[in-house]
Amino acid sequence: MFPKFAFAAAIVVSLATVSASAQTGAGSTYPNRPIRLIVGFPPGGSGDFIARSMAEDMNRRTGQQIIVDNRPGAGANIASELVARANADGYTMLLGGSFSHAVNVTLYKKLAFDVEKDFTPITKVANFTTIIAVNPKVPANTLKELIALAKAQPGRLTYSSPGAGTPSHMAGAMFNVVAGIDVVHVPFKGGAPQLMATLAGDVPIIIGTPPVALPQIRAGKLRALSLTSSKSSAVIPGIPGAEEAGLPGYDVGGWWGIWTPARTPADVSRALFDIVRKVFADPQIQERLAREGLEIETSNSSAEFASFIHREIPLWAKVVKASGATAD
Repeated sequence: MFPKFAFAAAIVVSLATVSASAQTGAGSTYPNRPIRLIVGFPPGGSGDFIARSMAEDMNRRTGQQIIVDNRPGAGANIASELVARANADGYTMLLGGSFSHAVNVTLYKKLAFDVEKDFTPITKVANFTTIIAVNPKVPANTLKELIALAKAQPGRLTYSSPGAGTPSHMAGAMFNVVAGIDVVHVPFKGGAPQLMATLAGDVPIIIGTPPVALPQIRAGKLRALSLTSSKSSAVIPGIPGAEEAGLPGYDVGGWWGIWTPARTPADVSRALFDIVRKVFADPQIQERLAREGLEIETSNSSAEFASFIHREIPLWAKVVKASGATAD
């Protein structure tokens, strides 16, 4: 006969195991409910494009709904803080990047979170350059002509970005430094409103991410002058790199990655790492992102991604300080 105390103990152990699994989503059952993917920008920009492409493929692979939650504002700090304070169970993810986890450390005097201590890095997902383009009414057909125009009108020309601290903002700030010009930054809350302002002629220059700028360039509604990377890109044919366009020494790009809150269980973060890597290894996803000028690059491990972020912080600090850019 099975002893009553042993039976009771077995029930307690079983309930504790079920409770732990339910709280963390650990083990082979992860994911067993919808996952929220938070993006620090509104619909219509490159972050939203990546998030929705990723969510669609993750849904197909996991059978779970991936909910894209756009939380724009404060250079993605609102989204980052939301994830930093979320339950560490693998069901809240952040799509952030060089801006949220490297640039903002220096650009903002005080953050409500620690970019290294308050997050679990999962993997890098993509690299990208930004594009300098102008409204067709601007009398500049090349980057050299735009620089000459800016030198003739110091402080009068403006460029749009999707927000303070974004790669577009940093690219514009360093454009001023390297070219010796004074073009004024006008930040917007995302790529879509940034684009509308330039198409309307309100802000004549756009430094935009490829998913935002390329469709309008292809439609003839914007005139592309240069990439903000020094070299041309295989995924953005027809637009010269800055060196070829006549501005050597200018090279500013960006990257995207995935994070969860700190203390996410190791088995959950490993499972998520594997899922995300498979998503971005899919040829259809790679083709879709390449058409939008995004170059997929995932990390070999979450630890490698953590080390990469640690190295990026001081590198971007130098860019921020050299540019004199601020956000507070």
